Amino acid sequence: MKSQFMFINKNPESDSLSHSNKKERIQIHSHVQKGHRYKKSQNGMFIAAQLSHPQPGRRASSSASSSGHLAEEAAAKPGQSTVKGSKPLLNLVGRTVQSDHNGQTQPQDANIDPRLWEMSQNTDLNIDPLLWDISQHTNSNQSSPDSIPVFPASAEENFDPFDVTCVRVDQSIHNLLQYFLRVHHPAIWHLEGAVGKDQNYAFRYDALSVIQGCLHDQYNMYSLLASMSSYMTFIDAIPPSGHGNLYIHKALQSSKRYVESRQPITSRTVFNTFHLGCAEWYRYNVDAAVIHMKGAKAMVDSLGGLSALQGPLVELLVNGDAYIAAEMNRKPLWSHADFESGEDHPMIGYALQELQRVLSGKVRTAAGLLTSHQQEIIPPSLRWVILDLTVVLSALKSSQTADVRTEKLPRGGLHWIYLRNLAIKHRLLEMEFEDPRSEAVRIAVLLWIYMCFTYAGRRRSIKVIAPFLRHTLLKTSKHEWEGHEDVHLWILCIGGLSATLGSDEHTWFLAELKNSPIGTLDNSEVILDVLVSLSHKFFYLESAQRSILKALAQGVSATRSTGGEWESKP
Repeated sequence: MKSQFMFINKNPESDSLSHSNKKERIQIHSHVQKGHRYKKSQNGMFIAAQLSHPQPGRRASSSASSSGHLAEEAAAKPGQSTVKGSKPLLNLVGRTVQSDHNGQTQPQDANIDPRLWEMSQNTDLNIDPLLWDISQHTNSNQSSPDSIPVFPASAEENFDPFDVTCVRVDQSIHNLLQYFLRVHHPAIWHLEGAVGKDQNYAFRYDALSVIQGCLHDQYNMYSLLASMSSYMTFIDAIPPSGHGNLYIHKALQSSKRYVESRQPITSRTVFNTFHLGCAEWYRYNVDAAVIHMKGAKAMVDSLGGLSALQGPLVELLVNGDAYIAAEMNRKPLWSHADFESGEDHPMIGYALQELQRVLSGKVRTAAGLLTSHQQEIIPPSLRWVILDLTVVLSALKSSQTADVRTEKLPRGGLHWIYLRNLAIKHRLLEMEFEDPRSEAVRIAVLLWIYMCFTYAGRRRSIKVIAPFLRHTLLKTSKHEWEGHEDVHLWILCIGGLSATLGSDEHTWFLAELKNSPIGTLDNSEVILDVLVSLSHKFFYLESAQRSILKALAQGVSATRSTGGEWESKP
């Protein structure tokens, strides 16, 4: 006989799990109490003790988030760093237990990876966006399980065990939530997974927190569903799960009702508006995406700017801003100065040491751009960005090497790499040079970053930006590159790697490479060796570029074998 209720094992210290009505909770509690007897604990509390008769079925693992006073106690411990300028409300949330691979709960302050714990404390990346409301501060020291719902570990498989969420979680919605949990959110922090030995990323628990906020509000839910449906369809090219247009329509309706209700603008409102913008951007409705991003910018300004928001939301906003600005070939809404970190990060010392090695000529990376001979086409502002990117790439390579002689990154190093990339992209997008050669270098460096450091950029953005590079190169003549032939060849290589296969731009870049010195080489293997050697003089990341450089070499070789003559198209 099918059980009347669905049960989740809990310990006596757990907060209440049920969102259901009072009558149903009474029925559940009454049902659970049958077959139990009570005994008194040392602190006078009565707890249920299981009678010693066999129990069918297997035991499920459990996981719970801590309530406010536990998080405050953890934050008050000596040696625990806190985020500068963090808001009182945001200190009310934390995690005290988690489940390991055997399903056993572990106290976070005792057994969790110190690196993960410090990063989550330093950046508040475990904050539920539902609680990103800086307009209603509270200093309550009491637990508030009603306002901070608790998720069991099994929620990864069943998001709505009691069927009481704001939107019925059907198969399509369940698929999209799972997609966000297991595909999209890890892609945001792909550097963590790429480097970690277990291929996990440090912020994997935060995705469940975002979903938790969606289960209680239609505006939250439909905004996320719209974004995930568009991402799945247009970025990953997976047949859509659910109705993307319907989700966008319902999200817009929910947004309109929220505004008409005159509720205060909160960080969660910004979060939802951002995802609506992403939903439009993913499906190439760029004009609508810009409107949503400008709306999010106005909301952020009303809250006091990016400095008033928590780290995860700031990173999402500026990352989305950079994507849209790059694809539209315009300046971003936010300046790098609005979010660029200060000089108190543990990585600063490491970065300065690496910068000294670059300036001394001991590092081959970017050497082809930093010589005094290239100052004619590399303005000082662009030179400093190139130096910054060189340090970031060196830090990433150090984290990936198994050589024990290589200095390891300080804790938080990978997150620092991510933040530096955000700042570098914004600085490049803010620049504009009259010399088309300098402009071509700027666009090529930007393309390389999107190619090697971002997932959506590699799948889509570089294909959109490549025509801008071709258009810029067409403004130059061959004799203008005299003395800078290697730079010109590297730029053509980046263009060939970025352009859509079979497009006019891709054909043009292959033709230019065919007419360059490498077009005289015998076969694709030799061409590949030359391209790899050339890339080492500029920027090269083996894991991201080796395979696509091989495809480019084969394309150049095939173009050469046809014997056709190609000309630059205006």
